[in-house]
Amino acid sequence: MKNSGDKLDLSRPNPLDIIIDYRRFFVAIIAVISVILGYYALQMKTDPSLKTGIDPTSKAYHRYQRFIKTFGNEEFTLVVIKTEDGIFNTKTLDMVDTLTRALEQVDGVSEVISLTNLRIFQERNGSFGNLPLFERVQGKILPGDKKSLEDIRRSLPMTNLLVSADLKTIGIAIKVKEKIKYESTVYENIVSVVNQELKGNRLVEDFRIVGPAFIRKAIVKYSIQTGVVFGALCMLIGTIVSVYVFKSFLVTLVTNFILALCVLWVLGLMAAMGIPLNSTTALAFGFVPITTIEIVIHMVVRYHQFHQVTRNKIDALKKSVRWLASPCFMCVATAAVGFGTLMISSTPMVRQLGFIMAAGVLLAYALAMVLTPAFFTVMKTLDKTESTDVVVDWLEKALKKIEAFISERARIVVIFAVTLSVFLLAGSPRIKSDAQVFRMLSGSTKTVQDVRFVEKNLAPAQTLELFLEAGPNDFKKPEMWKKINELEKRIRLVPDVISTDSYASVLVYLSRIIQGESGKSGDIYSDPNLISQLLFMTSLSEGGKKVTQRYINDNFDKARISILINNASNKPIDETILQIQTIANEVMAGSAKATVTGELVLVASQTETLIRDQVESMFLAAILITVLMMIQLRSFVLGLICLIPNIPPVAAVFGLMGWFGISLDMVTVFAATVAIGLAVDNTIHYLTQLKRDITFNPNVSVEANVFRAYRFTARQIASWSVVTLFGFLALAASPFRPVVFFGILGCSAITLGLFGDLIFLPALILTSKWVRKTITDICAREQKSHI
Repeated sequence: MKNSGDKLDLSRPNPLDIIIDYRRFFVAIIAVISVILGYYALQMKTDPSLKTGIDPTSKAYHRYQRFIKTFGNEEFTLVVIKTEDGIFNTKTLDMVDTLTRALEQVDGVSEVISLTNLRIFQERNGSFGNLPLFERVQGKILPGDKKSLEDIRRSLPMTNLLVSADLKTIGIAIKVKEKIKYESTVYENIVSVVNQELKGNRLVEDFRIVGPAFIRKAIVKYSIQTGVVFGALCMLIGTIVSVYVFKSFLVTLVTNFILALCVLWVLGLMAAMGIPLNSTTALAFGFVPITTIEIVIHMVVRYHQFHQVTRNKIDALKKSVRWLASPCFMCVATAAVGFGTLMISSTPMVRQLGFIMAAGVLLAYALAMVLTPAFFTVMKTLDKTESTDVVVDWLEKALKKIEAFISERARIVVIFAVTLSVFLLAGSPRIKSDAQVFRMLSGSTKTVQDVRFVEKNLAPAQTLELFLEAGPNDFKKPEMWKKINELEKRIRLVPDVISTDSYASVLVYLSRIIQGESGKSGDIYSDPNLISQLLFMTSLSEGGKKVTQRYINDNFDKARISILINNASNKPIDETILQIQTIANEVMAGSAKATVTGELVLVASQTETLIRDQVESMFLAAILITVLMMIQLRSFVLGLICLIPNIPPVAAVFGLMGWFGISLDMVTVFAATVAIGLAVDNTIHYLTQLKRDITFNPNVSVEANVFRAYRFTARQIASWSVVTLFGFLALAASPFRPVVFFGILGCSAITLGLFGDLIFLPALILTSKWVRKTITDICAREQKSHI
């Protein structure tokens, strides 16, 4: 009896045949689109501000904007100079003064602060005023009194970034105009001026330039580098695997051409839609080639198989397209859904990654399904020897040994898989998050080494801000400053806090200058008029007003405390933020509203939101992917069974993070969603083949069909997994720590995904009578519907 439902029956028309029959038309369309997208790809931009990593609708963002509206954005670039003789050497002082003046002339620089132009309230020659730290005689700076400078440094924490405790390392703070602070030209000019003045100077032991702008630049640079290296290595690995598996230079050339075209389309699409390159979207250059090569591998292997029995290449290609179109599309659809669920995130860069990856894998499917058979129509016809030698090597031998092992020890395999999954999932409660952007960079990068140099020789450069809001003129009251003094003392006890800086230290310093040594820190709170008098005195000069406005607003109802924290700590920053916030709420209760803010807090808040969003997207992806598998396999139960072999790869992600202390951050948070999206692909290919074998071979045992399906799909599954595995492994070369960990998690997920599909799933079917009966019943119903 002829089965009329066989899609490989070429006597029956099939809409998919137009891919072969009208291949020249489709290739021409692809060529035109490629030219257009190639033009846009040349205009690709990066995100130097990293604003796409911030959710502008979040509460943390609005709190930070309220702080900036009050005190401005004090983003400084810091030039740090380690000298041999210190600041009291006349030549060193002249060098610092010359550099300060040169930096003030750089176009785009709004302010430069150094010891040579710093003005503070002090007594000189019997009079008080806001005077330069060092005197000038006939335009030449004179070294001051060492004891006085040491006293100023202890009294005013803000000067810690201008001179070290041993007075040998000197800092110069540079502020760039707000409207151009994301433009690279001004920073290049700053670097040029610094190099010109300091390079080759015998007074200088070493010097570094650090700041948020340089950290952003490093992140953008390494994002692009990671994307390019990831994509290039995936293509290189794909080339090696193609040469080894297919034993054909032309097939390898075709594969690489399609991979390169896919990357070009993704680049062009990103540029056309205004999606910049950043630390997440750069990952698309690896994932899209991975998806593309999966389809190409399946297409080439299937074509070889069909060409052995159908000597007409056009017929063999039509059979290949008919057979692969549905399962490959479903694999791509599951990946697109997995990535597409990222678009529920409130973070722009995550939404962008979700969109570009979902669109990218769909484009990869279209290009691979059209171009692969189109190339084979003009390539030399395969002879018998070439076609039968396509993967007859150690891989084939290894797969046969695995097949034999499954046959003999199926129950042991199932027990091992369940035990391993339970053990790995048991580590998930130990997972912690880390929101410090700076710790994303490897310690070997120049940016990190520069910051460590500053921390070692001068002071920490990472700051949290405590924003205090009270009633009008409340920050003129002694009792308010008494509470702030207590607050700072308690905050300094937090392990990761190095020091604090507020107007309280300025008030104590002014009191000591005016009252002499009798002006102790506690006395300023007992005199109800002293603080008002000190504030009035500082308002008499522009310099004094400027210092006051840095800490208190004009209505005296808002104030700030800057908190320097430790960069090198392994403690998650959100714990430090919570400790500071808790202390501030306790001390300032009833007096002022306290809010911990700043860029570090903003990023930490974004990471928490991102993690929450990705947990939601992971469950949404699992549900939608399950529905798609049910549609592909035409069975609700089989769709659920399809999930079982995909538990180990997901468990691997959570287990490794928990047991080995890999933190959740803005990159590793994607690992579980990616694992789900990629792992199910091979499951779909295997179960689709198994269903066909059982349906069209009803007289053959289920056990025999399990291994028949295994032999038909194992090569493609193993080949693609090897390419993907080494692609993720290539991420270990990234200077981004989270990307390195993401690569490790991806490798573990792919490895256990391969185990789940090639070993666990066949063993589960052989072991479970219920699973075998369920699959057999489903196939029997489909067989009846086809007759």
